[in-house]
Amino acid sequence: MQKVILLPDIHHPYHNKKCINVVLEFMKWFKPDMVVLLGDAMEMDAINHWKKSKGNKKAFEGARLFEDYEGFARDILDPIEKLCPKSRRVYMGGNHEHWVYDIINKFPQELEGFIEVERALRLKERGWEWIPFIKNGRRGIIKSGKLTLTHGHYTNKYHASKTSDTYSKSVAYGHTHDRQVHTKVHIEDPSDFHSAESIGCLCDQSPEFLWGQPNRWVHSFGIQYVREGGAYNLYVPVIINGKFTYAGKTFGGK
Repeated sequence: MQKVILLPDIHHPYHNKKCINVVLEFMKWFKPDMVVLLGDAMEMDAINHWKKSKGNKKAFEGARLFEDYEGFARDILDPIEKLCPKSRRVYMGGNHEHWVYDIINKFPQELEGFIEVERALRLKERGWEWIPFIKNGRRGIIKSGKLTLTHGHYTNKYHASKTSDTYSKSVAYGHTHDRQVHTKVHIEDPSDFHSAESIGCLCDQSPEFLWGQPNRWVHSFGIQYVREGGAYNLYVPVIINGKFTYAGKTFGGK
């Protein structure tokens, strides 16, 4: 049986530190066989095109892309590697990481080969697999048993239903920062069903761009057990004030 941890939408440096700390505490106890960053692990604020389009020059004072990379490696990659040296480690790109490639497409002669996420973070050398957000016109996915992992496509009210219709197989994803699940059955074989499930986020819940409006973001992450043949169970603990309970043990209770 394989043990997997899924980490959605960290958005470093706007990660929730209590959440990250309790997840790291859990990793030490759980000893996963695989760790997956489900995309938008970095905010990429230095190249935030939304803030640029609004003319927010103050947001870019002192911002440097390589400082973003260095901080992310120090705060997120280093601790995971230390706790999980023998685990398979996968970094899936999200739409925020993809901002880098939008810039490279505009200035390929000047920037290609220098600022890509996988190159700047030396992911291959560090033992991480890199799955681009988009490659050859298709969204990046990987399989973990019979579960498909992807960053996510939709942000509408019923995004889990839309995702289950699009994939026609079981999917876990981030992107929306909330918790939602939809199960689809088939009339030809009622025992043949699949589910699409969003598993929350690990970032702060009051982002600047929402202007203080309430949102349905949930601090949580995924714990997956994959059995022989690919059948699996997926558990999504909700983290409240830096704590959650799993298998009768409370983490973050120190």
